Order: sequence, then C-alpha cells, then structure tokens
Amino acid sequence: MVSSSLSRSTTKKSGKENVPARGHSKALVDDMDDGNTETSQDEAPPSTKQKTKRSLQEVSEDMVAPKDLKRKLGAMTAERDRLITQRDTFSKQFEELSRLRSSEAEGLLEKYKQKAELHAKTQNDIIASQTALMEKLQAKVQQLEKSLAAAREASLSSASGPIESNEKPNPKEIKVLKDELAKVKSESMAKDEKIINLEREYKAEVEHSRSLQASSKIPASAPTTTALSNTPEEAEKDAASLGLYEDLTLLNIANVKIKPGRYGKERTFNCVMSVNGQSLNFKLRCYTEVDKTNVKDPYTKLVHYTPELLQHEPEAFVQKLDYFGKEFVVARDQLAGFFVELRAKMGEEEE
Repeated sequence: MVSSSLSRSTTKKSGKENVPARGHSKALVDDMDDGNTETSQDEAPPSTKQKTKRSLQEVSEDMVAPKDLKRKLGAMTAERDRLITQRDTFSKQFEELSRLRSSEAEGLLEKYKQKAELHAKTQNDIIASQTALMEKLQAKVQQLEKSLAAAREASLSSASGPIESNEKPNPKEIKVLKDELAKVKSESMAKDEKIINLEREYKAEVEHSRSLQASSKIPASAPTTTALSNTPEEAEKDAASLGLYEDLTLLNIANVKIKPGRYGKERTFNCVMSVNGQSLNFKLRCYTEVDKTNVKDPYTKLVHYTPELLQHEPEAFVQKLDYFGKEFVVARDQLAGFFVELRAKMGEEEE
C-alpha cells in the first residue's frame, strides 16, 4: 500500500514537472517569433546588396562615359582638322592646275587681240590720212586743170593781142603744184608699202598666235605627268637619266632661268663643259626673234652663247677655244653642230 501510494505520488509529481509553465511557454513563443524575424532579416540583405552593386556600377559607368566621350570628341576633332587640311591642299592644287591650264592660253589670246586692234587702228589711220591726201591732191589737180584750160582758151581767143596778166597761168604756182603732186605721190607710195608690210606682219602674227594656241593645248595634261613623276621611283629614274646624259655629253646644266621675252618665254641655261680635265663655264640664252624677210615663218629661234670666267683660265686654254672665247649668236637648229665643234675645240691637244 505504501509502495503504491508512493509510486502514484511520484508519478503525479513527475507529470506536473513536465508541464511547462505559462510564462515560460509565452517566452518560447516569443523566442520563436524572434527567430523567424531574424531569419527573415538574414534573408533580406542579398537584394539590398544587389541594389547597391547596381548603383555603384551605374555610377562608375556615368564616370567612365564622359572620358569616352572626350576621347571620341578629340578623335573626331583631329579627323575634322585633317579633312579640312586635305581639302585646302586639294583646293590649292586645283587652282594651280587651273591657272597653268588656262593662264597661258588666255595670255596669248589677249596678246593676239591687242596686236589685232593695234594693226586695225594703224590701218584705219593710214587709210584716213591717205584718203585726205588723195582728196587734197584731186582738188589741186582740178585747180591746175582749170588754170591750164583757162590759159589755153585765153591764148586761143586772143592770139592777135597780148595776153592779159590775169588770164596768164602763174609758173610759180604750177611749179608748186607739181612739187606737191610729186610729194603726195611719194607719200602715197610709202604708205602703200607700209600697209603691205603691216598686212604681212599681221598675217605672220596670226599664224604665230595660232601655232602657240595649238601648242598650249598640250600642257593641260602636263601637270598630271609632272605629278606622276614626283614619286620617288620616277625621281630616281630622272636623276639616273640626267646622270647618264651628263656622262655621255660631258655637259652639266647647273640651273635654268625662265622669264618673259618679246616673243614668248626666254630661257637661260648655265652650263659647264668638262673635257680632258678642263672646264668651261658658259650661258645659253634661248629666245625668239622676228625675221621680216621670211614671210612664211618670220619667227626664228636663236641661242646667244656667252663664255664666263675665262679670266681665271690659262691663256693657252683661252686661245685653244678660238671663236668660242667670245660671245655670239647661233640658230637653235644648229646647236648640234655647235656642241660638236665646242667639244672638238676643248679636246685639242695644246702645242
């Protein structure tokens, strides 16, 4: 009995102890709620971190964008400057080519117009003066004929009586009229000859202008050839050709000067000829002159030879040059013989 009662009491006691108290259960519930809250708070931060990363990335992109824009702006500015410079260069080249293509032909045409106007004006003046002289001559002749007719009539009508002084022709006046008639005829012949010469020169000038205009059409393509030969390869070829020419001819052209002349351009070449260890400096001035005796082609191309620095050469060398020691003029088409003769004179052995 005692044992059973003790076991019951023990059992009851242990059961009460196992039942949780109200306050304690409420605390457990609060702890669970706090645990859930902490868990939810721990789960929330990843989204916040992502937002933070995105905002930082956007800020960095915003900071990088101006740098890229500045770099692109600098590149575009440099490209624009390069294109502007290239455009200006092409524009200058085009203007230069246009000037070379048109200025010479226009100058020739203007010169031709001026000469044509001058010839026309001269001819008109001569014709007007000659017409006035002819009218004056005709008036004098008519007056002389009237005087002679009056004298004849007077002599026939008054053959038996003396001729009155007022009806007799004046010998002095007749002599003056004859002298004036001869003078007018001589002036008329001189002016006729002058008109013929002017017409001849005018025709020659027209032919020369036409030939110059025809030849001026060729240089339109010349700038292209020159531009193509400015490449290093073409320049090397030109230098090689010039070197071979100098070796073959023993002639070195130091420089060339070009200036306008009376009839076209005038070119002066400074040359050095070297033969047997001796050198001769001379100038060749190429120009054009008018030969009025040649009606078909009055324009003649000439070359003026002028030796230089002979005072620094030995006397024997100067004597060996013979007539090449003085300046003279030779026709352009005789330069080949001139060159051969000069080399022969310089190559002669000294006595």
